Amino acid sequence: MSMNRKLALMGAIAALISALPVQAQDRNPIVYNHEGNEVGVIQSIRPNGDAIMLPTQATLDLGYYDVVMPASMLRPRARGGWETTMNNQQIAFLPPVPHRFFMPSGD
Repeated sequence: MSMNRKLALMGAIAALISALPVQAQDRNPIVYNHEGNEVGVIQSIRPNGDAIMLPTQATLDLGYYDVVMPASMLRPRARGGWETTMNNQQIAFLPPVPHRFFMPSGD
């Protein structure tokens, strides 16, 4: 392969990589609250953008079932991962997946 072809191929690949949106690239699945504490781990993303999240047992004393985190409550975090505007009490009342009757103990 000639040097001109190699350079052209490398230029085309670099242009394709730089055109990828930031959201499409892999992002750490850990969710943090506004204080910087880890509050959960995203298990999967639904087609509508909502996240299936496993709350962190150490922070929230949850972690026994997945919950649905609304897409409007998540935003990318500058240091990696995701950030939510919800506080710990609000996260405790997110609906579980699969849906079942539950009642958090609350404080």
